[in-house]
Amino acid sequence: MKRSVVILYRDFCDEWFDILKKGEFNTLGLHFIPSENSMEEYLQWLSERGRALIGRAEAMGVQVEHELHAFRYLLPREMFAEKPEYFRMNAAGERSADFNLCASSGALAVVEERAYDLARRLRQSGHDYYLWADDVAEDCFCHCPACAGEKPSAQYLKILKSILAGLKKYGAHARLCYLGYGAILTPPDGEIPEDIFLEFAPFWRKLQSPMQAEENRESAALLGVLLKKFPAHSAEILDYWLDESMHSGWGKNPLSRLPYAENVLKADFGYYMDLGVRAVKTFGTYLGKEYLAQFGDREIADYGKLLKKMQEKKEKEL
Repeated sequence: MKRSVVILYRDFCDEWFDILKKGEFNTLGLHFIPSENSMEEYLQWLSERGRALIGRAEAMGVQVEHELHAFRYLLPREMFAEKPEYFRMNAAGERSADFNLCASSGALAVVEERAYDLARRLRQSGHDYYLWADDVAEDCFCHCPACAGEKPSAQYLKILKSILAGLKKYGAHARLCYLGYGAILTPPDGEIPEDIFLEFAPFWRKLQSPMQAEENRESAALLGVLLKKFPAHSAEILDYWLDESMHSGWGKNPLSRLPYAENVLKADFGYYMDLGVRAVKTFGTYLGKEYLAQFGDREIADYGKLLKKMQEKKEKEL
């Protein structure tokens, strides 16, 4: 059962090795904020410093994964001048390089090749890939005549199939996540390939209350619909319990100690595991040296230990 916290790569410091040990985490996700960093910056950090840190974590038995908004890398925006038809058509009927891409164009061949290239540059030890669409909640998919009849989730699945094909050129056992988030919270129609699994990120949930509470009814219902299409045993939850970026208003407010509502965590862990989900993760952005120097790591470690305790209890029941 996966126990992970997803942090910004720039926050991955020496202090995190002690946190991973104390919190008994078995997985660590690395992430960047697209408005602040690019994929090329991430890959440069990986080659210059990141691989050594990842090696230390994996020597401890912690699997390191890359959880990245990747579509701007998979279809470089500078291609727009030469190949505007590769990019989405907005609701006004104009081709635009603003978000994502056209899922009914030659862009899919570019995406497949660039996915292979990205896997080659990431050189990750595991087979699970998390290469997400653009971080946009609004209308961000294609309205061209060929795409207009397909809802965003169907367009997204077509793109994911091309990404997966590229990944499998690098490693035959590659799997790819379908990120249930933003404009793609509803599942696509039709069959889901076996090697595409669900990762559900309930961004709009109220963290002060359990998922089963009335104020989170809509988020819980969305997960329920997705789990009718994706097997629960391979699904992953990416929640926000330890996300300091959310708690600080994405930098608008000063850093503050993470809230730790054990009753909510217990209820949520139990809820997800009762659904059959085995992998539970949380964003943990803005938890770098500055945060740790001010507030320490108690809430992070306690979160991990509680999750492990409840997972072990669930395993015994099974």
